[in-house]
Amino acid sequence: MGFQVSDTPTDASAEEVIASLRATNAQLDRRIFDLSALLKAGDALHDVLEVEPLCALLIAMVRERVQVDRLALFLNNPETCQVELRAYNGLPDEVAGLSFPAEDGILWRLLLAGEPFSVLDLGGSPRFPEIFGVNQLEQVEGRLWLPLVMPGKVIGVLSIGLSRNGTPVDVSELSFLSALANQAALSINSARLYERIDVARRRLDRSLHQLSMLFDVTRALSAVSDLTGLLRLILERAIDAVDAEKGSLMLLNETGEELEVRVVFGLPDKEIERKINEGEINCRTFKPGEGVAGTVLETGKPHRVDNTEDEGRFTDRESSHVRSILCVPLTVEDDTIGVINITNRKGNEPFRDEDEEILGALADQAAVAIARARLYEAAITDGLTGLYIRRFVMHRLREEVRRTRRYGNQLSVVICDIDHFKSVNDTYGHPAGDAVLVRVADVLRAGLRTEVDVAARYGGEEFLLLLPQTTARAAVVAAERLRKSTEELKVEVGADEPLSVTMSFGIAELDIESGETPADLIARADAALYASKEAGRNRVTAYGASGGPGKADAGEDGGFTQDGDTLRRLRTLKPEAMAMAAQAERRGAESEKPD
Repeated sequence: MGFQVSDTPTDASAEEVIASLRATNAQLDRRIFDLSALLKAGDALHDVLEVEPLCALLIAMVRERVQVDRLALFLNNPETCQVELRAYNGLPDEVAGLSFPAEDGILWRLLLAGEPFSVLDLGGSPRFPEIFGVNQLEQVEGRLWLPLVMPGKVIGVLSIGLSRNGTPVDVSELSFLSALANQAALSINSARLYERIDVARRRLDRSLHQLSMLFDVTRALSAVSDLTGLLRLILERAIDAVDAEKGSLMLLNETGEELEVRVVFGLPDKEIERKINEGEINCRTFKPGEGVAGTVLETGKPHRVDNTEDEGRFTDRESSHVRSILCVPLTVEDDTIGVINITNRKGNEPFRDEDEEILGALADQAAVAIARARLYEAAITDGLTGLYIRRFVMHRLREEVRRTRRYGNQLSVVICDIDHFKSVNDTYGHPAGDAVLVRVADVLRAGLRTEVDVAARYGGEEFLLLLPQTTARAAVVAAERLRKSTEELKVEVGADEPLSVTMSFGIAELDIESGETPADLIARADAALYASKEAGRNRVTAYGASGGPGKADAGEDGGFTQDGDTLRRLRTLKPEAMAMAAQAERRGAESEKPD
């Protein structure tokens, strides 16, 4: 009798199969859960384009997954060759700034392998005591290190401590953590690339902005001929470029030994600002090495002060209401000729690196423009008086005549002459005569409208004034003011008593209805000056509409009467005098035409 084998399993084997199936299903469920979690984590990581938020998100994901509070994320910085702590949780702030070198060794090879590993041995001591000790890595209280790698490239490492119940992370979580670390490595690498691209884009935008600003500044600077106007424009553009409140522009004085303030902008008291800019108030000067401006002058390098309370070289913070300073040199061919001093960035913010960069670029352009303007000004100004020379004022007169006719405005010309000047030279010597010329020029300059009127030394002791948009009546008022100021002058010439000075004035207004030339206009003003001399000097005479000069005896209606005796004598001389003056001016105009 043989044995029969039954195909029906025993009760025990059936239970084993069921248990195995259940375990397999549980593993599949866990696998599906993990894959779903990884998919969601990947989507979340992919949506973040900045490194810092990515680091915080990764730590939050791991913390939630394995119930661990002590976490520290290090990222590899290729620029410093250091793996630097970028984010942490559950650790004291003293760990901030920890790092370790990115160099070949057992630890680095373990990181490159990309698999989680314990940093403690079986006895609980660091497996890499030298690296951990030198770099104080034991402070992060890590047990498990989870590398973040790409092929052949370490992105970083996540240090994981004990779980909240005091046990190490379960080994069953390592597969999920490795997959999550791989996704995080890709996202962090992409974020770094995006940040580099964004930095490059912002740098490009900043460069384009600088180029646009410099183009506008260069174009604006080329349109300004006088030095004072140029300096104001430079300072205003500099303040706008760095979004500041105020500033000053300083140039070396004539001796080249000290910086002196030439223009200011943004002062609370606009009247004080005007007086400084027009030379009525002199500010303090700075020697090389003195204060912030003097330091920049001495070194030829920019200087930035984020908080003047911490700057020993700045002593008058309270009185000047200065919080922060950005000072850059004005340099031409390695020679520092001045500084641009900008103070108080708006919003109480400190000046930035890009502010220093853009202001430095502007200063380079400005320094060239200033040097060019100085050369031009030297070529068109009288070396003794600082007033314009005859050649320049004749050019301006022709321009003003054309402009006046085009727009139907008014234009008056004033010729004035120092009375008895020859006797000054004969009696006191030419140095005394020069002193008189300088003082009279100062009176004329101070008494005219800045950037509107033009004063020139016409020849010897004679001066020519152009008064655009000014009628003869208004010119009489201005000339009378100048006459009185001159009369009050006391010039020290080495004698016992200071020398008194007077001037005679002749005025003519352009007749826009006639074909009058600039030479004709000057001839009429000269005829009026002759009338002032004939009438006893130290007076103002305007060439009247009736065809001759009239004494500037202003009535209540603002008009002026004719001096009959002077007029009769001048009419006798007028044809010859007018012809000679006109002929001389035409010869001068012809000689000034370009070849």
